[in-house]
Amino acid sequence: MKREGWLLTGLLVLALAIRLPHLVGNTIPFSFDHGRDSLAALNIVKSHDLRFIGPWTSIPGLFFGPLWYWLLAGAFLFGGGHPLAGAGLMVALALVQVWLAQKFLGVYEAAIIAFAPLWLVVSTGAVNPFPMTLVGLVVVILVKNIVKAGHASLKQIFALTLTVGLGWHFSSALSLFYLVSLPAIFIFRKIKLSLKKVGWAFVGFLLPFVPQGLFELKHNFAEVRAVVDYFSRGESQKINLGKIKLVTASFLNELRLAVLPDQKFFYWLGLTVLIVGLVRAIKTSKGTRLWPEYLILTCLPLVGFWWLHYNPWYVYGLLPVAVAAAGDILRQLPRALAVGYLALLVASSGISLAGYLRAEKARLATNKAFLAAKMAAVDYVYQQAEGKPFSSYQYLPEIYDYAYQYLYIFNGFGGRSLPVEFSYQPGEITYVPEKPQLLSKLPETSGAAEKIFLIIEKPENIHHYPLSAWLERLPIGEVVSRQRLGPELEVWEATKQ
Repeated sequence: MKREGWLLTGLLVLALAIRLPHLVGNTIPFSFDHGRDSLAALNIVKSHDLRFIGPWTSIPGLFFGPLWYWLLAGAFLFGGGHPLAGAGLMVALALVQVWLAQKFLGVYEAAIIAFAPLWLVVSTGAVNPFPMTLVGLVVVILVKNIVKAGHASLKQIFALTLTVGLGWHFSSALSLFYLVSLPAIFIFRKIKLSLKKVGWAFVGFLLPFVPQGLFELKHNFAEVRAVVDYFSRGESQKINLGKIKLVTASFLNELRLAVLPDQKFFYWLGLTVLIVGLVRAIKTSKGTRLWPEYLILTCLPLVGFWWLHYNPWYVYGLLPVAVAAAGDILRQLPRALAVGYLALLVASSGISLAGYLRAEKARLATNKAFLAAKMAAVDYVYQQAEGKPFSSYQYLPEIYDYAYQYLYIFNGFGGRSLPVEFSYQPGEITYVPEKPQLLSKLPETSGAAEKIFLIIEKPENIHHYPLSAWLERLPIGEVVSRQRLGPELEVWEATKQ
């Protein structure tokens, strides 16, 4: 095996090693979005009900494309529906990105993706924006190759616009800016496109919108009308000095976490190395050829989000830009110093893993937002039910108990009897459109509930729907036991009313 092959193998093994403990310990986030998306994906697998839209966006009535659900469905099919399957998919995508970075950018970029803290976060959880890092990485690779060659082939143009179109399945807010930044780069670099290439560019961009187009035709262009309504009302997050500061600080924070260690000493040491490398690059005019592209790809969205709605995860597609820039800087340094920077990242990730195994794992296992705690709550209910018919009601800060809905249905497919009723309140199932189809694939629970359990997560603020008001809506009498499973998670057993 060549030296590059050994390097790649080492990076992949280490990248996997620092991610697997989170999956083995079930310490991955599993709350509102995770449960909702898992239900949709499992329904594709079990009911063969192919979705043509994905999760909803921040614009009421507008949805992402369905690719996230299709990816999850594949993961759940392979993983037997286990709630870890989504995170397993993200770990696999992380390894793919390490390989892509090594092959097309270099070992520095691959190592940063393998060990930088934010890359670890987006590969040990399963939320729709996370695959956007892969989209952003492919865009960076294609842009670098096109700029270096000074022209774009038909295949490159098609691949670039196809990738941008796919980005709308994960982050329409960021993908919108590719429609401005990429033409700006082509104009700046004087890269001309023939009419044929322009035509194929439109084909590549539009192909990923076919499922949503079919949905629009079936639903009388509901999304188009939602977008028109949104822009006619105007953005609620108005531009002001406070918003500019907030968005800029958030932007820079996400980008730094994509390339720098997170331990304080290592962070400042790594930042110093990057600054030295940047100064050397500027003085020698080497390693700065692609900086106009990096600035266009990041600054246009930054300024745009001063005016538009903003969330920190909108930046995820730009993490590869920061990685590519950091890689260019490291190449301007003596090899020993550049390798030392990578050693800081490896050491930092090792320290974080040791801290996780020593204390963080136990803490997260009882945290209400994580899978381990929710699985423990459901398992405890089954143990206390002792095989008798029971009902389970869930009180959560986000009200809708998608995560528990999924866990009960997953247990049902695993052979356990489903509760007679499980919901956030009696008689309510409309918030889970997939539930009737999924339940039709499972044995029907017969008889009345002999036991009633309440899974209660502590509200995050006092303005939440009061627990006392929630309890009044339940068909219960006296609470006979309370089991504390974590600082913010309890399971109560109550008598029937």
